[in-house]
Amino acid sequence: MRHLLSADWVRFGRRRDLQILVALVPVILAVMFVTEFNSLTTPPHVEFFSDPPDPAFEAEMRAQMLADWRQQMATQLPAFAFPASLLKVAGTFGPVVLLAIYLATALVAGEFEWGTVRTVHLTSSRARTLAVRVGVIVGLIGLVFAIGLLFGAILPFFLSVEGRTLQEFSGPVPDLLPKVASRLLIVLPFIAIPTLMAVLGRSTGFAFLLTLLLVAADLAITGAPVWPASPAPWLPALTITGATTRLIGGPESPLASIAPTWVSIGALVAWAIVPVLAAIARFRRLDLNE
Repeated sequence: MRHLLSADWVRFGRRRDLQILVALVPVILAVMFVTEFNSLTTPPHVEFFSDPPDPAFEAEMRAQMLADWRQQMATQLPAFAFPASLLKVAGTFGPVVLLAIYLATALVAGEFEWGTVRTVHLTSSRARTLAVRVGVIVGLIGLVFAIGLLFGAILPFFLSVEGRTLQEFSGPVPDLLPKVASRLLIVLPFIAIPTLMAVLGRSTGFAFLLTLLLVAADLAITGAPVWPASPAPWLPALTITGATTRLIGGPESPLASIAPTWVSIGALVAWAIVPVLAAIARFRRLDLNE
């Protein structure tokens, strides 16, 4: 096991593109956090035109607009203050999902493209080699998440709005750790599925295309309007998109009345494990000399 980890570390060390992406994605999460905060705390500015000019009316409208803006801002600012900021950063998982797909396709399918896959049997069993590779990818994504959460814990203490520090708006966040963990769970299927596609396609580009097609099919199935009247109205809660929507939306999700939270959690766990097991089973039977 140790020599497999060492080999993967050396392989990762030679991929400058992967190193740059792993270092860049947490920065992107931090920038998105600050950008959203700035957008929320920027006062609205609208020009009023009246004929004849009515300064009193314009001043009244601007005052009302600012009052509405401050009221809306006050309800949304607690989500940016620590510790809620951790959930805010973890909820911006789009860049992490793209990174997970790229890491899985590049590190698994790349073995076939480089021809190094033919030497796998010289180092360890195929199943162990692929399992360690997936574990390394999960570890890298976990590292990205950890750095992003670190930014989310630090940034709120340096931000302010209208002379007040952001932390003045902080409040308790029930079930913070389970909610953050569920965001990481959402990303895991996007490691498992590209891994299976990489073993089946043996090409980074083809694996990426297959993954996108599967995600598009998942979106289409989840959004199909036939499920409420069908014998299986709970099926959308078992797809990747539906389970993600159920976890993020919580009790307010449209799927909350159809399936409990544990069903969607179980579905995501299955999407994170079954494709990896299928990839290992296929990898063990491949003719690596083809």
